[in-house]
Amino acid sequence: MRKKMAGVLLATGLTMGLGPLATAAHANTPTTTTDPVLCFVAAQSIITEALTEYRAGTITVAHLRTILVGTASFLGDCLTP
Repeated sequence: MRKKMAGVLLATGLTMGLGPLATAAHANTPTTTTDPVLCFVAAQSIITEALTEYRAGTITVAHLRTILVGTASFLGDCLTP
């Protein structure tokens, strides 16, 4: 489970790192913006994976709560300009 979550977080980090590069092609778009859609897609994948693992019984309620709180924090940081 931890390897899967680490993979999801790594993929999310790579996606977030590529977000500004994808928008840099536009002359009027600042390079420091992150596409909100990428933020929500990453958060959805983290939540879906965590719920799947919880239903399978591989993580506890406390661990699921930690993941959900972390995802909310990630969304707050990701969507802040």
